[in-house]
Amino acid sequence: MSLSMTAGDASTFLDAVSFNADELRAAKIAIHESAEFRSALKDALDSLPSEAEGKDALRRATALYLLSHPKASLSSLGENGDAPQAVLLRGLTALELGDPQTASSAFASLVGTDMEGESFLMLLATASALAGDTAMAQKAAAKLPEGADALYAEGIALESDGEYDEARRKYEEAIASDANHARALFRLALRYDTEGDDEKAMELYNRCIALNPTHVNALQNLALLYEDHGRYSEAEACYRRVLAGDPNHARARIGIKDVAASLNMYYDEDHERREDRRAQVLRTPISEFELSVRSRNCLAKMSIGTLGDLVRKTEQELLAYKNFGETSLQEIKDILAQKGLRLGMSGSDDAPLYTQSRQQAEAQLDALFGAPAAAAPGPIGGPAAPGATGGGVDPLEIPIEQLDLSIRARRCMENLEIHTVGDLVRHTEAELLASKNFGQTSLNEVRRKLDSMGMSLRRK
Repeated sequence: MSLSMTAGDASTFLDAVSFNADELRAAKIAIHESAEFRSALKDALDSLPSEAEGKDALRRATALYLLSHPKASLSSLGENGDAPQAVLLRGLTALELGDPQTASSAFASLVGTDMEGESFLMLLATASALAGDTAMAQKAAAKLPEGADALYAEGIALESDGEYDEARRKYEEAIASDANHARALFRLALRYDTEGDDEKAMELYNRCIALNPTHVNALQNLALLYEDHGRYSEAEACYRRVLAGDPNHARARIGIKDVAASLNMYYDEDHERREDRRAQVLRTPISEFELSVRSRNCLAKMSIGTLGDLVRKTEQELLAYKNFGETSLQEIKDILAQKGLRLGMSGSDDAPLYTQSRQQAEAQLDALFGAPAAAAPGPIGGPAAPGATGGGVDPLEIPIEQLDLSIRARRCMENLEIHTVGDLVRHTEAELLASKNFGQTSLNEVRRKLDSMGMSLRRK
């Protein structure tokens, strides 16, 4: 089906639920570019029963996915339906929730169906590569026509095979072909991030998050890098953008509390100087940048004289101006991305959150974004024993986020793909110490947490 992306198409799209991956991708972009489309989709979602079954369950899951609520989408979908659209949604939500194996399996079951198209093949290559199935990733890449998508798919297949230099070159070629290829920008940023080139990684993450729809993992990774460099206000701004789309995002909620505590601890003359520098950037005259004559004239007629004036405008406001087109818009976005800025920023987007403690940070976070929808599991180290069943919480299933580890220890957990206490206790001390930046202090911290739960790391 074709999408004109008007408000009326939202209900039509959900009523039909006959989309393929390309159409779903187009709708996802429309959500971020059209306030009317987004509002209409929310209205259509509200009209559906919360305990839906059959096609209504698929409609509800589709709307929730488009509105950036992957967990709720998967929950709504449940076991309802084996339609290709339901399988596609299960794969997409699994990929976004960090389960590439499930995503790869779902996508592989759709190979050879009408669902197969360019967007689908790129998803299949991504999920397969992240799941370690290099052969499937290569097959998907080989089916794509020449262009940025194919170069990206080739790159992630090479990366899964350990060919990091070749993968980097493919990502760079993909970006040269399409400067707005979000997946290539993210994977290239991640490569530099992993290799310790923080400045290059931050530049690429900033370019990635300037695109619509915003890449949530790019925001998360950029926030962590900002924290590592003591740029807490900028880290907080990243977490706030994640929470604006998903108020229950666990990692972002923990991250913003850590940042709030750090801001309180390190709010001093150095911090004030950093804020002054940021204000100076916003006061930078537009005339200092090399813009095309058309872009420069349009901005002058709109009385936009500084970067601060510019970031208060939205994409829609700029495009509504006579003679201001997509080329001029991209030119503007590239300039802002270089400075870590974006269109549509408001004073509240980056206002620092100063608090006295993590508890107060939590309270202010709840006031800003609402309390988490689901109650947290019971206290760590409570009466339930490992492997317990019944109404208690199995400690082995407790997410690592709930251990309240330091930023460094938590980041090492993510690098080792340790998501639960059960994952953690299957590792030895030597395996943890072999991880980059995981030292004796972090090991002692983990030991104390596990000891309080009556557990320990695996012995050799």
